[in-house]
Order: sequence, then C-alpha cells, then structure tokens
Amino acid sequence: MFLKNIANFISHYEYEGASDKTINVAKSAFLDFFGVAYRGFKEYSTHVAFLTINEIYASAEYNESLASIIGEDEIKQNMLSAAFVNAISAHSLDLDDGHRGAHIHLGTVVFPVALAISEAHNLSGKEFLEAVIIGYEIGILLGKLVSPIHRNNGFHTTGTIGTFVAAAVASKLLKLDEKAIINALGLAGTQAAGLLESDHSGSMGKVLHTGKAAYNGMLSAFLAKNGFTGAESIFDGKEGFLNAMVYTCDEDSDHLQKSLANVGNIDFSEIYFKIYPFCRHLHSAIDATRKLRTIFKNDYSRIKTIAVQTYGIAAEHNNYNPKTIEELKQSLPYAIAIGLVCDEVAIDTLHRLVKLGLFEENPDMSKIKTIKEMANKVAIYEDEKLENLYPEKRPANVIIKLDEKLRNGIFENMVVIPKGDLENPLDLDDLISKFKSLNPKYNIKKLSIIDKIEDYQMTEFVELLNGDD
Repeated sequence: MFLKNIANFISHYEYEGASDKTINVAKSAFLDFFGVAYRGFKEYSTHVAFLTINEIYASAEYNESLASIIGEDEIKQNMLSAAFVNAISAHSLDLDDGHRGAHIHLGTVVFPVALAISEAHNLSGKEFLEAVIIGYEIGILLGKLVSPIHRNNGFHTTGTIGTFVAAAVASKLLKLDEKAIINALGLAGTQAAGLLESDHSGSMGKVLHTGKAAYNGMLSAFLAKNGFTGAESIFDGKEGFLNAMVYTCDEDSDHLQKSLANVGNIDFSEIYFKIYPFCRHLHSAIDATRKLRTIFKNDYSRIKTIAVQTYGIAAEHNNYNPKTIEELKQSLPYAIAIGLVCDEVAIDTLHRLVKLGLFEENPDMSKIKTIKEMANKVAIYEDEKLENLYPEKRPANVIIKLDEKLRNGIFENMVVIPKGDLENPLDLDDLISKFKSLNPKYNIKKLSIIDKIEDYQMTEFVELLNGDD
C-alpha cells in the first residue's frame, strides 16, 4: 500500500541523512515563515481566529504542554490551538513559500505543527529540522502526484495534501512507529479538505484551510499515538483520496507507483519565496508591469490600453471589482494597476490603499482614481503558447499601448518565471530585507540563532526568537 511506503520513510529518516543544501534551505524557509507569520498575526483574519480559539479553549492555562503564538509573546495555547493560529498567520498575507509543481504552500502547514510540538515537548533543534524536512519531502511528493488535476477539480492543495503533511510532521516528532504513522495518515486523509471557491470568492476560508490542515493533521497523529485507527487505503483505495478527489477509476495507477521511487529524493530547493502579497499566478505579470513602470514614471494619462497575455489559471483571476482584501489579492487587473501606479507592491501598500478608499465606488483620492482607471484598462487574454509553458513555467506578457499624442507607441515586457523561484531566486539578503519590511520594529539580530538551531532545545529557541528583548 502507498501509505506503508510513506510511513516507512517517515519512521527511518534521520537528520544526519540530510545534505547541507537541504538544511540551509530548511533554515531559509523557516526564516521566511517566521517573518510572514510574525507580521501576519496583525491581520484581521488571524485576530478573529485567535479570539475564537481563546473563547473555545479558555482553560489553556491548566495545560502544561503549551506552545507559543508567533507575534504574541505573553500568551501560550495548547498545541493544537497554537498550530491552528500560527498556520493562519502564515497564510494571511499571501506571502508564504510555495512549490510550483506541487501547487502547495508548505511552510504555512509544516512549521506551525513542528514548532508547537517541539516547543511543548522541548525537543532538540535537530529533531525539529528532521520533521520539517520530512514535511516538505512528503508535501512536494504528494502535491506533484495529484497536480494539476486535483487543483483543476476545485481543491486547494494546501488544505488537502497539507493535512497529510501535518500528520507526517507530527508523527515524526511524536516518534510513532510505522503502524501508528499509517493510522495517522489514514485519519488525516479522511479529514483532508479545502475548496478553491474560498480563494476565488475572496473570503477568509482560504486561510482557514491552512489552520485546519495543521490542526487536523496534528490531531490525527495524537489520536493514532493513543490507538485510534485510520484506513491504510485512504490514499489509493477504491473510494480513497485519489479516486474521489483526483483521478477517476484508478486511471493513473502507474503514475502512483512510479512516484514511490521519489520518496526521499525530493529537491527541497524547488520551493519559491514570494515578494508580493498576491496570488502566485499573478507575480509574473506584476514583475513585468514594474519593469515597464520605469518607462512611464508617473505619467499615466498617456496610457490607452493594457493587455496581459498569460496562461489559463492566471487569466481566471479577472476580478475587476474587488470588495475585500482577500478578493484584492486574487485580482489580476488590480495587481497590474497597483504595480503600475505604486512604487512598491507590499502588504502595507494594500492596507493603505484600502484605507484611502480603494473599495469605494467614487473615491476622493486621485491616486485611488488612477488605480481604478488603470485596472479598467486591463484586458486579459489566455495565450495558447503561454498555456503550453504551464505548469513548468508561469509566464505573463504585459503590453501597454500609448495614445495618439505619443504616436500610439507600444511597450511590452514578458516574464516567464517570477522572482523568487529556483531559476530566479531570492538570496538570504532578500529574505532578510523582506523580514525587515514586514517587521520593522523586530530586533533583526535575534534571527542569527536560526543558523544555529541545532544547538538549541526548542523551548528556549522559541522563547528567544518570539519573546521581547
């Protein structure tokens, strides 16, 4: 059975087997996660989730196995609640890491679970990293196995596959044997959920997917630890995950078997890091737009039309009238307009624009009016040649045509792979700059302990990193 092979890998994997490259990427991913989650704690969706958890689990102070809420150094919660809130924090900005081929955001699920258990049980930094690497390995493997069919069927892979990932991470940290790991994964599979309609409708349901993936996967591991059983066939059985939510009639069993050969051989460095708080499918278009912006500076009155040629999924992000911050992050016309009009495309930029009236029908601010005018000039086209490049690449070509006074001049720029991917990477300095921009009051010197995480017990590590100076 498929899960038996996965369980065997989880059970036998050791930190010592990881390459220096893998460990360094894991530390970079943690740095990125921590900065995003620390700032994400201030978002309204996280605030609502935090209040709700406090309301439900008011007796957390009587629980000795507590874990930290990132960004809140004075309050600790039970492990499940901490993982739930931290996962929402990490996804609420739309700035968390991802994987192009697997269509999944792994850091937002892996790290909250690994931190909660490692801190509460005072595990070592090596044990923490061991579980993190396993989480990314399993997540990339399963994500690539079900993509793009799973996503095209309307499922949010971060919520669905993410539940298996959370169970894998928790199982390793709880030192479950293979039988218990299979039970944990089986229980995770029957709880795996997340529909893309939540993303496209601009609701907070998108970030709930990450919270529930962390929560349900972790719960599954604890249940399995205490003898609760799950179906070993939940992934590849007749009415299991693959046949119910991905393929039909076991049509791709050969692909399933071939994927088993990749267990433990995943290239962790394939993950990407984000610099814009928009859906990743929009980033190439934003990159192209910002390059063109250097030509026009602030003279937008001469722009007649803006055409965006891109692949199918990106073209579907065609909301010309967003009414919430969540809808805004999924809007290609507004991503283009903001990238053209504003000096930077940052989360604080979005919040500032919303306060100035971005969602109002008749705003007073001229800058807001200009953004709306530019958004309405954007025409989106699904291009067959660019569609053929997807999913290996995520291309966008932005074409701006000027008015008659400038002889109807045409300027265009194409970006095939957005900034932050393996082929167009962010380096460590870029990640530090991103952290600083998100958390300007944080003592950046404290981040140096991430490079020495193996030398710490995780209770002390989290206290040093998350606490006040």
